[in-house]
Amino acid sequence: MILENKNIHFVGIGGSGMNPIASVLVDMGYKISGSDIKENIHTLLLKDKGVQIFYGHDVSNIRTAEIVVISAAIKANNVELKGAINHNLPILKRAEMLSYIMDQHNIRLAVAGTHGKTTVTSFISHYLCSIGRKPTYIIGAPLKNTTIASQYGQKDFCVAEADESDRSFLFLNPNIIVITNIEEEHMDQFKDIKDILDAFNNFIKRLDKNNNLLIVNGDNENIKKLNVKGKKVITYGFNNNNTVQAKNLIQTDGRKSFDVYVDGELIASQVKLNIPGKHNIENCLTVFALAKNFNLSYSDVVKSFQTFEGASRRFHKAGEVNDIMIFDDYAHHPTEIKSTLEAAKEYNRRIIAIFQPHRYSRFAAFQKDFVTSLSVADKVFFTEVYAAGEDPGNVKAIDILPMFEKNKAEFIPIVSNIPPKVAEIAKAGDLIITLGAGDVTFVSKEIVQILNMKKVDN
Repeated sequence: MILENKNIHFVGIGGSGMNPIASVLVDMGYKISGSDIKENIHTLLLKDKGVQIFYGHDVSNIRTAEIVVISAAIKANNVELKGAINHNLPILKRAEMLSYIMDQHNIRLAVAGTHGKTTVTSFISHYLCSIGRKPTYIIGAPLKNTTIASQYGQKDFCVAEADESDRSFLFLNPNIIVITNIEEEHMDQFKDIKDILDAFNNFIKRLDKNNNLLIVNGDNENIKKLNVKGKKVITYGFNNNNTVQAKNLIQTDGRKSFDVYVDGELIASQVKLNIPGKHNIENCLTVFALAKNFNLSYSDVVKSFQTFEGASRRFHKAGEVNDIMIFDDYAHHPTEIKSTLEAAKEYNRRIIAIFQPHRYSRFAAFQKDFVTSLSVADKVFFTEVYAAGEDPGNVKAIDILPMFEKNKAEFIPIVSNIPPKVAEIAKAGDLIITLGAGDVTFVSKEIVQILNMKKVDN
């Protein structure tokens, strides 16, 4: 596959899926270059590691490349991709390069599922680091503890997210698979839920035949439909039939505590996490499942939670001004939005949600579900759809406005007009949260700035 000393060029190197892989390859000793439309924090960090970064796409950017890596976001008419084809350069998809990295390790753990992949990968990676195992990890967002999304460690463990959105997880060769949940999503790529389940079944078939483990959410109805015959399975969740179970959830001081049972035996009492939400209690159970498989200390699992702050853009606190809390979250599917807003409710505050739909295909498929999920908040502001390269067709975000109860929601088409509007109505005791995978993330920071300026003026 790849020989030592090859020059590898990434088209779209600043993307959340590309930059962690490029960073690991630098640490493995490869010479890396890459291009992207504009500068971001990821390109700057890679530049600091010696990566040659080009801004804008041009065929001259690949002049020294011997291998070209592309993500699913790169279109067929990209000049660098076309140049690589014309020069007969090997062209690898992002997942193929990820597979190459994972294959260099003894234990190859892939985290798959419709929701929660980044958080679960972060939980597991942080835990392994905390017990001194020095894993290689590749995550779709930086760990808040370290501010980095990847690490090249020892050849023991490699932990990575496995992306089902374009079926690229079928390039991977794991011997441990975690599946968090399965729902309808990416319906521009899949025909129906059966098509999605077929893809996950094909992914399970890629497990090592002799040394394998499936850690799956035993409460998810679609996961129960998967073919796991011949695989070692550990289930987790809230229901009684799971191998690893969270029970006795108690709300105290804005956080839930819970007990953990393994094989019906209490192994940890009144565990608390630093991140809110029932869904994160579910996510953390995957770490207990991993510890069970390798006969590792459960107390070390609990200890690792004490220093785990989560992943970037997952209930990230942007600031607090005059008792107004401002958060930002990547949630962009109705289920994720509902879970995030329910977690916000744990703070016992008025919730103001700011939502930017992401992709026209997703918005068109789940309009009513978005309204239901967003309605968990007390007040909703939403903006026009973030296209992410898609053609809008006849889809318009304002179409869902009549679906909300009266005075619940307000449509503000231009993102930059939202911060002053929200800052104007915000009052002490409120919790403001931005939701979406697009540029809505900047809104939270702008609201903090406006509120701080108002504080000075007063």
